[in-house]
Amino acid sequence: MYNCGPTVYDWQHIGNLYSYIVADVVRRTFEYFGFEVKQVMNITDVGHTVDDVDEAEDKMEIAAKRERKDPLDLAATYTKQFIVDRHKLNILDPEVMPKATDHIPQMIELIQRLLEKGNAYVAADGVYFDITTFPGYGTRLNAEPPDERKAGARVEVNANKRHPFDFALWRAAKPNDLQQWDSPWGRGNPGWHIECSAMSMKYLGETFDIHSGGEDHLFPHHECEIAQSEAATGKPFAKCWTHVRFLKVDGGAMHKSIGNVILLSDLESWGFEPLAFRMLVLNNKYRQPIDFTREALKGAQSRLDRWRGIIRDAWQSTGGTPIDVAPEDPRRTTFVAALTDDLNTPAALAQAEAVLDLATTGDVATQRHALEVLFDMDQVLALSLRERASDADLSAEERAALAERDEARKKGDYKRSDELRVELERRYGIRVKDTKDGTRWERVRRKGA
Repeated sequence: MYNCGPTVYDWQHIGNLYSYIVADVVRRTFEYFGFEVKQVMNITDVGHTVDDVDEAEDKMEIAAKRERKDPLDLAATYTKQFIVDRHKLNILDPEVMPKATDHIPQMIELIQRLLEKGNAYVAADGVYFDITTFPGYGTRLNAEPPDERKAGARVEVNANKRHPFDFALWRAAKPNDLQQWDSPWGRGNPGWHIECSAMSMKYLGETFDIHSGGEDHLFPHHECEIAQSEAATGKPFAKCWTHVRFLKVDGGAMHKSIGNVILLSDLESWGFEPLAFRMLVLNNKYRQPIDFTREALKGAQSRLDRWRGIIRDAWQSTGGTPIDVAPEDPRRTTFVAALTDDLNTPAALAQAEAVLDLATTGDVATQRHALEVLFDMDQVLALSLRERASDADLSAEERAALAERDEARKKGDYKRSDELRVELERRYGIRVKDTKDGTRWERVRRKGA
C-alpha cells in the first residue's frame, strides 16, 4: 500500500494526522487478517505548489524563505516532528519512507518515457502531460469531468500549455528557486504529481493494491497520478483507492487564515492524550467527515479512561495471566465482520465495548478471556490497552514506590504505608486502593500533566 505522505513545509495538523490514522488502521486490519503488508509513504520535500497550480510557487520554497533556512534542513525539522506525532498516535512506521529529493533520477526517467510515448511535450517553461492522450482523464475517481468541478476554477491560463488542464511534469527553474536540478530539459524541479508515481512504482511495482490519501487528493493529484502512470506503463496503477474525508473544527473548515489550525501538541496542552484523538477517529467512519470539538475529544478521553479502568481492574484481579484467543471466537468473529464492512471502526469499537462488559461482570475465567479478546482487538485499534493494564505503564521509580508501599503494609507499618499512598498520588498521579482482593492502583493524572 502507498500512502500520500506530508509536504513537510510546516507542522502537520490533526486533519493531516487523521488521514494517517485511517491508513494505519487499513494496514493493521490486513495484517490482523494474516496478510503481509508492504507500506510505502513518501515525504514531499519539493514539488508541491500552492493550490496545486503549476504556475504558483513551491510550498517548500515559500517556507524556506519565510524561515530563512535551507529547504532540506527545514524539511528535516518538520519530518522529525511528524514522526514523533505518528508514534504518539501509535501509527506504525512504513517499511519505506522515501523523500522526493532523493528520487529525482526516477522522476526524470518516467518523464522521458512519457515523452517517448507521445503523452508529454516540452514547452518553454517545462514539460507537460498532454491530457488529450489519456481518455477519461480526471474521471477515474471523480464522476464529473475536470471542467465541471470547482477545482477547475483554479486552473491558470498558461500560453505554454496545449490544454488548460495539462499538468507539469517538470518545471523550468526560476531565478530565485532554492531547489533545482539538471535535467535533459534544463535546470528545474519536478511537478508534484510525478513524484508519487515514480516512488510508488520504484518500491511497489507498476501495479499495486492500495493507494490512500485525503479527499483533497482526489483531483488533481490522484487523477494525474493515474494518467501519467498508466500512460507510461500501459498497466492499471492502483487496484483500490482509499480517501479520507475532511476533518472539520466546530462544524467549519480548518484554515490558518481564520486561526483554528490545531496541532497534536495543542491537544496535549489542553490536557488530552494523543490516543484520545485516535479513539475519536476510530468512532467515525472514514467516508464521513469528522467534526472535531473539544467536547467530542473530552468524550473520547473519558471513554478511553473508562476502558483502561475496567481493563486494569480485571487485569489486577485475575493476576494478568494470558490465554490464547481462538480465531473462531464469536466475539472476535463479530469484530472481524465490522472491519470487513468497509472498515466500520465505530462498529468494531461497539464490539469491544460488549467484551468490556464481560470484564466487569464475569467470573475470573470470563474476565481473563475478555481481556485477551480485547488485547487481540487492540492489534487493530492500537489504544495501548495491554500496556496500560499492567505495570508496563509504570516507570521503574513508580514501580519501586508501589513495591515499597506493599512491603510496608505487609510489615504492618501503616503510617509509612499511608505516607507512600499520599506520595504516589501527589508525585506520580497514581491512586492506590486497598481491597479485599489485594491492592489496586489507577493513574488519575496523565504523565506530564
